Amino acid sequence: MNLTVRAADGAAAGATGRIVYSAVATGPEGEMRAPLDSFDTTLTVASGPDLALGGLAPVKDVLPGTVHDVPLTVTNKGNERSQGFSVRMSASYGLGFAARHPACTYRDTDGGEAIMTHVDCTFDEVIEPGASFALPGGLKLALAAHALDERLDVGIEPGAGATDLSAEDNYGIAAFDVVNTADFAVRGARVAGAAGDTVPAALTFRNRGPAWVGNLGSGDAVAVVDFTVPRGVTVTGAPEGCQARTLSGAYYPRHLGAPRYSCAMPYWVSESTKRTFPFQLRIDEVVPDAKGRVYLRPESPGLPAFAFDPNTRNNTAKVVVNPTPKA
Repeated sequence: MNLTVRAADGAAAGATGRIVYSAVATGPEGEMRAPLDSFDTTLTVASGPDLALGGLAPVKDVLPGTVHDVPLTVTNKGNERSQGFSVRMSASYGLGFAARHPACTYRDTDGGEAIMTHVDCTFDEVIEPGASFALPGGLKLALAAHALDERLDVGIEPGAGATDLSAEDNYGIAAFDVVNTADFAVRGARVAGAAGDTVPAALTFRNRGPAWVGNLGSGDAVAVVDFTVPRGVTVTGAPEGCQARTLSGAYYPRHLGAPRYSCAMPYWVSESTKRTFPFQLRIDEVVPDAKGRVYLRPESPGLPAFAFDPNTRNNTAKVVVNPTPKA
């Protein structure tokens, strides 16, 4: 239930009011009551600018290498003027600013986090109550050759240290659905040795591009390298980032000696990311052509497989221990 309220005539800024509720409902077990004062809402009368961001909308089915105009408008829904305002933007790795505004500063960041362009803008324009300001020419955003699922995050604040009356409409996202692909691939290993030997086996993830992939909203790993240990060997060394599992995928109490491992990639990979997961395998019994499956999967079983991947055949590989010539 939504209520629309207004300040009483003569109420000054800072005055408060309280709405209390009671409710009655009839259910299978009879009448249920929530007595008066069970729930309440406290309201405070305020005065000031209330900026609202507008113009942002999803952009669908666009191609790498294209440039797009994104309108950006700011409306003052408050009862006082906004003495200027500031805009902060973050553009994902596949987005570039084709034109730069003199009121803005631009910086690129990386260092382990997904590569982003961060923009800080300060505008002197006064926005009266009920008035709007549109950024001249809007924003011109270019999609790189490695663009895939891109986003532009935008936030606004009133200037001169004023507090916005309602910050709920001060933020927005323009999402870009780019027609592109990213070819994920995994490589296994072939190792040999006698009983008692310990041999290295390196599993390798690679993104062959042309697009990068980033789960910027969820933060989920872009992929998990799942490794089932071949028969006759024991894992005596495993990367710290790989989780030991039972064969069914359940929790395994020790880091070493498990029959299965799940190695999560970060939440983003560039268009050329290559990462190796080094394992140490002790050969307990020589089993010719002992094979362990290596495959790529989403982090959560319920997530869809990689819709952006045009070639899922290279998402599976094997670790073969003591291969025969025909293996």
